[in-house]
Amino acid sequence: MSIDLKPVTLETLPILKEQVRTIQNGDCNLSIASLIGRSEEYKIRWGLVDGELVINWQPYEDVPPAYVLPMNSPNLLHIMQMLESECVNCREPLILFGRFTLMTEKVSNLMPYRNFITVSANSWWDYVYDKENFVTLEGRKLHGKRNFNKRFYQAFPDSEFVPITTENIPTCKDFLNQWYENYGEMTDSLRAEKQAIELAFEHFEDFELIGGILKQQDRIFGFTYGSAVDEHIFSVHIEKADRTATGAYPALASALAKMLPERFTLINREEDLGIAGLRKAKEDWHPSMMIRKTLMRLQKDTSSS
Repeated sequence: MSIDLKPVTLETLPILKEQVRTIQNGDCNLSIASLIGRSEEYKIRWGLVDGELVINWQPYEDVPPAYVLPMNSPNLLHIMQMLESECVNCREPLILFGRFTLMTEKVSNLMPYRNFITVSANSWWDYVYDKENFVTLEGRKLHGKRNFNKRFYQAFPDSEFVPITTENIPTCKDFLNQWYENYGEMTDSLRAEKQAIELAFEHFEDFELIGGILKQQDRIFGFTYGSAVDEHIFSVHIEKADRTATGAYPALASALAKMLPERFTLINREEDLGIAGLRKAKEDWHPSMMIRKTLMRLQKDTSSS
């Protein structure tokens, strides 16, 4: 039986709405907005095996295409066997991608005599924080963030954080265009990001996004949005703020945390991509944990040889 893999497009939306939660594991890239918005960039394809969603993608340039599977499915063993059979026909090993501990434990339990190789890099790992820390900004570790947040509201005492809606999305688009103009030279990565944001604005409710705008009267200081990537984990996909307004970024981050539904107790602020400045910015918020993402290559089954 051949497994039919198709590109993820807007037409995939109904399937993703129905099944995306079965593959979510906290990874910032496993949301409807990211899967559709980054489909071309990450070479994302989807298929159904035993009626369950599987994703094949290449989220990082230095990794081969790999499968994301519904790790908690009672059919997981059969799904892996089906995919491995497909990979044998293609003369390729089965390569999986997921959270290190969850994936290695599941595969080890279901295939106790199979060997596998895991490869990871900390530039792939997601930074995850307690939501309450962003809400309160309390504690010595967040002293700097708390001061910047205070300075912002002292400078702009009438500012407010309002939800992103169909009516104010044009305002966000105007701000976004200006943000990129001020940024400087556009790279391929920034162009892909901008396209993903514009697509998200066009389908904000369809992608089940939550976000808001930080503003004072007609002046916009920034906007941010994200979505669920696990029952209790909210991933911040985009955060754009006016760099000339001191404290706008911490104010934006804290305001979004206060807006989130109670079921979210953790905030995923995505990877640092190996960029030193980005890594420092994420470490400055003092993560409570890291989501360690790993590539797993199943070795050839020699039990029947």
